[in-house]
Order: sequence, then C-alpha cells, then structure tokens
Amino acid sequence: MRSLLALVLLGQILGCLAIPPPLGAHLPQLLPCDLPEVEHAANIAVNHINTHTLHGYKYVLNVIEKAKMIPRRPHGEIYFLELDLLETHCHVLSPIPASNCTVRSRNEHAVEGDCNVKMLKHEGDYKVLNVHCHSSPDSAEDLRRLCPDCPMLLPLNDAHVVGAVDKALAHFNAENNSIHYQLLEISRGQSSHMPPATFVEFAVIATNCSAQDAQDHPQDCKPLTGEHAHFGFCKASVFESNNPDAPALPKDVVDCSVFKHQAGHSHTHLTEHHLGKKVPSPGIGHTVLNLIHSHNDTHASHESHSAELLVPAVQPVVKRAAATVPPLAPVPVAPGPQLCPGKIHFFKMD
Repeated sequence: MRSLLALVLLGQILGCLAIPPPLGAHLPQLLPCDLPEVEHAANIAVNHINTHTLHGYKYVLNVIEKAKMIPRRPHGEIYFLELDLLETHCHVLSPIPASNCTVRSRNEHAVEGDCNVKMLKHEGDYKVLNVHCHSSPDSAEDLRRLCPDCPMLLPLNDAHVVGAVDKALAHFNAENNSIHYQLLEISRGQSSHMPPATFVEFAVIATNCSAQDAQDHPQDCKPLTGEHAHFGFCKASVFESNNPDAPALPKDVVDCSVFKHQAGHSHTHLTEHHLGKKVPSPGIGHTVLNLIHSHNDTHASHESHSAELLVPAVQPVVKRAAATVPPLAPVPVAPGPQLCPGKIHFFKMD
C-alpha cells in the first residue's frame, strides 16, 4: 500500500514538472518607462557611466527609450535599458555631482549620448553588467535653424582649436608661476565668425615644475600622480583676425578651475589613458563608453573592465548619428504594456 501511494505521489510530481511554462515566461517583459523602479535603475546606470567615462563631460538622463526585464534563475532579474542622455557643462574630472551640473543647451550645440545598458537586480541591489554608449551632436542644420549665429562644433584636431588651446594654456601658466600645467585633453572646440573667435574647453594636469623650471628644462616636467595629482578644467575665448582693417577685437578670455585631489580610480585611469598611451580623445560621434569585460583602446573608443560592483538601491542619482548602437536585449518580447518612451526631462533632440 505504501509503495502504491509513493508511486501515485511520484506521478503527481512528475506531472507537475511536465507542465510547460506559460507562453512568454522566458522572454523579456516590456516595462513602462516611467515606472519608478525603471527610473531608479536608469539613474544608477547613468551614475555608473559618469564614474567610468574617461573623456569629455558628465551626462544626465533625458529619456528612457525602452525598458525590458527577464527573470534570472535562480534569483534576481535582468534589466535591459535604452537611454538617451544629455551632455552637461561638467567635465568628468569635476567633483560636482551630475545632478548639480547644467545641461548644455541646444544653442550651445548640444550633445546626446545613446546608451544600451544591461543590469542585474538582486535583493534590492543593482549591478551594471554591460554598457555601450555612443555620442552624437545636434545636427548643424538643426542648430542653424534654431540659432543661425551660434558657434558650431569643430573637430578636436582642427588647427584653430589646437592653436587656441596652446595659446590659452600658455596664458594660464603665465599667471600661475608656482605650478606648471600640461594639457590632458581637448574636450570641445567651436567657431564663430562675428567676431572671429575660437571657443575651446580643455583639461589640464599639474606637473612637478614651476613656470621657470618648465622654461629651463621642460623635458624634466612630469605630471604629478597619486595623492599629489590634481587637475584643472579651462574654458577660453581666443580672438584672431587676418584683416588689418577689421575693428579691434576683444581680449582673449581664459578661465580655469583647479580641482582639489579626489580619491578615485577614474582620475588615475584618465591620466594613464591620455599621457601614457598618447591616445587622442575620441571627441563627438564615437563610442564614448563600452564596458564589456574586455580591453581594447582605439582612436574611436575606449573599452575597459567593468568593476561589477553592487550598487546599493538608495538615493537614486538624478542627473554624441547613433542609430547603429547594437541592442543588448533579445529581439522577441512577451506581450505587455508598451508605455515607452518615457517622459522627457530636458528637451528632445531631433
């Protein structure tokens, strides 16, 4: 009798196991983009992006374009997010939180970041598994339509940009005799015709030389590293005209902010990336972040190991064409609400 009962129970268990899962149970579920949990995950992802970016500026979340979730066995969920970010005025070296940074307006030739993010959520903590971001500026046509006289973006290796940076840095060093600074990266260049000017933004790093040392034996000037390292970020307007009959031009303006030393791997890696390998900044229109557990430096991208640290689910962080960014999530999805894209936090780029 006991053997018969055991067989019956075994048959019931096997029958339960044989029941197929509901249709779509193993496919990513579409999530509403304005869901608070999705917004929270997106903000953590943006914070991760800003922490690991080695060039240019910090970004803030503008629009969540798509959100998907799939259960992860034996526990947790995997999130796939497609995010549109906007560039701020804060360089990645700046200690100012991205949430306190001013977003660059369209009249300033705004830059958008398109990011695909894969995240793991487990017991309230989020781990960023994979990030791929591509930056793209607002089109010249759109900018001219909005503001015909606004300065246009220039390539970072443009002769006018490089010349303006050299002139501005020399001016800054001349006013700081105690510490000589070297160029770390050119972050932005723009041109204006009325008046003829080049506007540049660039990062600098302090060296072990004074101004006199740099003049006497420049080959001995090396960037300060470790706890002695400190950086600066400069904005300059450099005016130049080849027309001797043109009206007198304004004086050049150079404004630099020097940041105090901050503990953190991003600054160390940025220094090594720029000065050690002599890799030019990717500029706009390239992959700006690709954290996929590999390492490969090129002129157009920077890939590095992702730290894969658990990010506590507390205090969400508010915060350059890119249509070819490969999606991270599988194409098929289970039926569900399609309440995306989400709300626009600032403005929508065309």
